Amino acid sequence: MYSILVWDWNGTLLNDVEHNIAIVNELLRRRGYDRLSRERYRTIFRMPISDFYRDAGFDLDRENFADIAREYNRLYVERFHRMPLTEGIVDVLEHARSNNISQYIVSASEQKSLVSQVSEKGIARYFTEVVGNDDYSVVSKTEKARLLRMRLPEDARILFVGDLLHDAEVAAVMGADCVMYRHGHQEPRSGETRLSWRLIDSMKDIVGLLRT
Repeated sequence: MYSILVWDWNGTLLNDVEHNIAIVNELLRRRGYDRLSRERYRTIFRMPISDFYRDAGFDLDRENFADIAREYNRLYVERFHRMPLTEGIVDVLEHARSNNISQYIVSASEQKSLVSQVSEKGIARYFTEVVGNDDYSVVSKTEKARLLRMRLPEDARILFVGDLLHDAEVAAVMGADCVMYRHGHQEPRSGETRLSWRLIDSMKDIVGLLRT
């Protein structure tokens, strides 16, 4: 049985995919670029996030990515109250807690914003630690995950739940098994990497996995 459950935030615990697509399309519209379909968004979304923005149509040779990121963050904060938790997630968090499974969040989001968001959604009580990045660059969370792993028991059996190929990389760094949520920001395809994971359609599927 797993002793530790590590969660991604955006697109995994938090159902913000449609809102993100709307925000990115708003930024594209303001610049006169073509909007992204949902399918195109989920096909090209990846880390580092600047690569995604370039593929989305932003001219990063002419415009500073940091300026785009700040504009995005303003819109995200304004609309955050509309973004729900993923369906069924509270039941899974409660199940893990009742079975003495320690839970963590590892996200590429900026640390203070991440802590505030988790608290606002009313689920902070479930997590031993919430780990974010030092800034808004959304480059990677591999190093933060590696440092967290060093603080965990050496013999811990860990399950990592995410929605990006990058999450599979993070799980590998932590020596964790990996579960991918199909309805997040990206639908990972196993042929794209040598890393492995289990793909799930519903968060309730995790309850059964925790017993294995």
